[in-house]
Order: sequence, then C-alpha cells, then structure tokens
Amino acid sequence: MDMVKRKNIASIIKSYLHLNSHDMKRTFFFLKPFIQNHWKAYSGLIILLGFDIFLTISFAWFFGQITDAALQGDFEKLKWLIPIGIVLIILSITTSFLDIIVENIATNGVKNELKKYLYSHLLRLPSPFTVNQQSGKLSSHFSNDIHHVNGLIGKQLIGLLRFPLIFLVVFIYLCQINTVLSLISVMIAPLALMSAILFGFLLKKNGRLIHELIADINNHLNETFFGLPIIRSFTLEKHMFNKLESQTDRLYQLECHNARLQGYYYAGGQLVSSITYLISVSLGAYYVSHSIMTVGALLTFINLVNHLVYPLTGMAGQWAGFQRSITALERIVNVLEEKPTCEKLPSHVAVHQIHTPIHLQNISFGYSEDDLLFQQFHLHAPAGKVTALVGPSGAGKSTIFNLLQGFYSPAKGYISIAGRSIGDYSISELRCSIAHVPQETFLFAGTIRDNLQIARPDVTEEEMEAAAKQAYIHDFILTLPNGYDTHIGERGLKLSGGERQRIAIARAILKDAPILLLDEPTSALDSETEHSVREALKTLMKDRTTIIIAHRLSTIQHADVIFVMDQGRIVQQGTHEQLLIEPGLYQRLCSKQFQADQLPELTLMTT
Repeated sequence: MDMVKRKNIASIIKSYLHLNSHDMKRTFFFLKPFIQNHWKAYSGLIILLGFDIFLTISFAWFFGQITDAALQGDFEKLKWLIPIGIVLIILSITTSFLDIIVENIATNGVKNELKKYLYSHLLRLPSPFTVNQQSGKLSSHFSNDIHHVNGLIGKQLIGLLRFPLIFLVVFIYLCQINTVLSLISVMIAPLALMSAILFGFLLKKNGRLIHELIADINNHLNETFFGLPIIRSFTLEKHMFNKLESQTDRLYQLECHNARLQGYYYAGGQLVSSITYLISVSLGAYYVSHSIMTVGALLTFINLVNHLVYPLTGMAGQWAGFQRSITALERIVNVLEEKPTCEKLPSHVAVHQIHTPIHLQNISFGYSEDDLLFQQFHLHAPAGKVTALVGPSGAGKSTIFNLLQGFYSPAKGYISIAGRSIGDYSISELRCSIAHVPQETFLFAGTIRDNLQIARPDVTEEEMEAAAKQAYIHDFILTLPNGYDTHIGERGLKLSGGERQRIAIARAILKDAPILLLDEPTSALDSETEHSVREALKTLMKDRTTIIIAHRLSTIQHADVIFVMDQGRIVQQGTHEQLLIEPGLYQRLCSKQFQADQLPELTLMTT
C-alpha cells in the first residue's frame, strides 16, 4: 500500500514538473521576440548584473580587510582602504540608479509592445471567436493580465542568470576562505527549493482563479455601465450590487489566501537563511577562537553567506512569483493562439467597382456544426438594383449580411461579388466595397465629426455637410452647441435613436461604396423624417447594388425584387405587386401587419 502511495506521489510530482516545464517553454517562446526587440535594455541589465556581483564580493572583501587592519592597528592599510570604500559606495549608488532606469525601459517597453500586438490580433480575429467572448474578459487582458507579467520580464528575467552566477561566484570565493564552512552552510539551502515546488503549485492554482474572477468582475462592470437604463427600468440595482459584492468578496478571499501562501513561503525562506546564518556564526566563532580564521575573514564569510543561500531561496521565490505571472500570460497566449482572418490590419482602400452583382450559390452554413441554417441556398442580387429580404425572425436575413461581409464563412458553397469569389478579395477590398447601415446603430464616443470622418479618411468638410443634408441631419447638427464638434457621449447616447440612425446613414453616404446593405434604415425614425430619409436613400441607392432587410413596407415596395425567406429558405420571390396577389407568406405577413396597425400603409414583420 505504501509502495502504491509513493508511486502516486511520484507520478503527481513528475506530471507537475512536466506541466510547469511545458508552461515555462511556452511562455518564454512567446516572450522571446518582444524581449529581443529590447535587447539593448536587457544587455544593459546583464552588464549591471556583472557590476552587482562584483560589488557584492568587493564590499564583503572590504569589510573583512578593514576589520583586520583595525584589529592589527595597520594605519597604512586603512589609508588606502578608505578611498576604495568611497569608490565602492559611489559605484553601488550609480549601479542601483541605472538598474531602476534600465529595468523600467525594458519592462515597460515589452508591455507596451505586448498591448499593441494583442490589440492588433484581437482586431483580426474571426467573428465566431469574438462573438463568444465577453467584452469584460477581453478588456481584462489589457487592464489586468498584461500588468501581471512583470514576474517574467525585467530583473525577474535577469534573475534566471543572476542567481546561478552569484551562487557560483560567492561559493568559489567562500571556499577560498574556508571550504568546510562553505559546504556545511550550503547543505541546508535545498530545503528552500522543496518548499518552492509546493508553494509554487499552490500559488499558480490560486493565481489562475484570481485572474478569471477579475475578468468576470470587469465583464459585470461593463454590463452595468452599458445597461444602466435597463437596470433602472427593471429595478435591478440591488441584484447587480449583490452580484458584484459576491464577486469582490470572493476576490478578497483569494487575495488573502495568496498572501498567506506567500507569507508561508517567505517565512520558510527566512528560516533557512537564519539557520544557515546561525551555523556559520557558531562554527566561524569556533574557528576564530582556535585561530583557524581571522575575525576579518569571519566577517567577510558572514557577509557573503547570505548571498550563498539567497540565490537558492531567491530562485525558489522567483519560481513562486513566476506562477502567477504565467497564469496571467497564459490567458493572453490562449487568445493569441487563435488564428486571425488576415495577416495585416484591414484599412481603407479606394474601390471603383460599378457593376457589382452578388451571387450566393449552394451555400450551406450554420452557427454550429450540428444546426445548419442554410442548405444549398441560392440568391442573386442584380447589379445596380434594389433587392429586399423579408420574413419572420430567424429566417436568415441578417446571416446573409454577415456572410457577405466575411464575418463568417460558409461550410460549403460559393459567394461572388462582381464575378469574383469574396475569398479572392482582401478583407480591406471586400469591406470597403460595402456600406452597411445596421438596425441597431453604433456610434463611437467622441464628436459627430469623428463619427462621420471614419467613413473615408480623406473626406472634406463640404462632402461631410452634403452627406448630412442628404440624411436630413445637418440642420439638427447646427442647433447643437458645438455643431459638428459636439460630443455625443459613449455609443452616442446623448442622441435619440432617430438622430443616431441618420448619422449612420450620412456615414454610409460618405463611404460611397458600390454595395449597400440596409438593415431597415428608417426603423427608428418618425413618419415625417422617414419620408425625408427615404428620399435621401433613393439618391444613395441609385446605380448601386442594394440589399435591404425589410421591416416597413414603405421601405421596399419599390424594390426590383423581393425575396421572402423562412427557416433558411426562399419561399417566394417577385415584386411587391406580384407577391401581394400571390397566396403565401408575404401576403399573410402584410395582412397581419395591416390588422395590427390599422393603417392604410401596410407594414411587414420585423426581422
């Protein structure tokens, strides 16, 4: 039975060491290019490391020599030792100052590049990944995880070289003083390494829980700030507070547990150092009393013996510190190992396509492999014409927009624009060819001008105002305190839904793309404004290939072709007049909307 237990314990230790070895290799392989980019700073740290080791030995030698000189009354020796001491102090202060400066350059440089690299990678990740991630957890990589990689860079990284070197140098020097005392002093130090294995495992496990909980808290805060109107409307304040209170209390408990683990570990290290120091002093005093060592040699030995134990306890301590840093970095690496959709960040490119028919042929697609929405789906949107998509919720209308913009890729089938597969276009070419006005308008925090200028980098003031006039938003903008330079708040919340939608339409007008994807662009407008914007859209849609997801009949009654969709299939197609007299889903939708609204103008179901 004991044999079985020992084998199980050995197996656990072996698998733990293998796991940490794998984590360390994975971590440093990832950090290598970032560290190489700052090789000058790290080279400076290595040079300063050499000075540090030299000064450690020199100070110990100095104290021993000046003690013996004082005891022997050797005034001549004291006269040349004092200037040496002054030089050593000046060198020590200078080295410490430069060490702080150079370390900050190295660590902050690596973290700065890491943030930019991670952000660039996130912008290029496919939609299936980002849609399944909570925004708070993604932002926590920047606000929390990157700031906890300090344990793997800077002086901590140089420590991997420093500790073995200083141990070797000090041990050789101490052996010159007394070999027996040196060997006895170092025998107890491996206890620190054993404690590091145990506490390192516990710290890493606890650290992973801490980072995951911080991500959950960030996500909860994001949802709170973005959803305040809903929270207040449903009186969820107490519920949201209780949830945050539970999370922060749990974080407090984990942080306290982390502090206790660190305290136990460092207390053990202090115990090892104290025992070593006591042995060295006691045995050294015996050697001095028997004239085996001088008082100066004993003082030198005592000054250096901590540097003999310290590298071993320091390596163990650094190993323990690595664990939490590794858990932070592995969360980042998990994201960076996701394959991006393109090598370079998409950017604005000029597009001059005029005739851009759109074909979807034999498309099979589903958001999960087990549940296909489209099977052998076909759709043709003629160039320069208006194509409308109508049907109940879940029919697949918005999915077509996602496929056309390359947010998702079909499992089977072929999508072409202007006779070319969308796979032959670069991401920049594809998306610059399309102007999309979503039903739920998103505006960036900043000014109205900022939100209009993102349509085209080279847009002029005249073009901006002309587009705003076409979208019937210019006059409203002029009534604002700062006109186009008025700040509209986060996500444009200082504006009404209709105002945000008209700015989005103006943005689409400025983009001047040959393809328009309109997800009911007038849904948030009142009847009077809707009429005006509809006229603007007629101008915008002229000679452009337009696909509209229809909500109101007024939006699509003049469409060149209407596709009626249901459960991922096209069940009817034709013009408005043709479909009204044809028994089927379109006629039923119109009838239901007419009965519900009791309006002369028929409307269609929302998507």
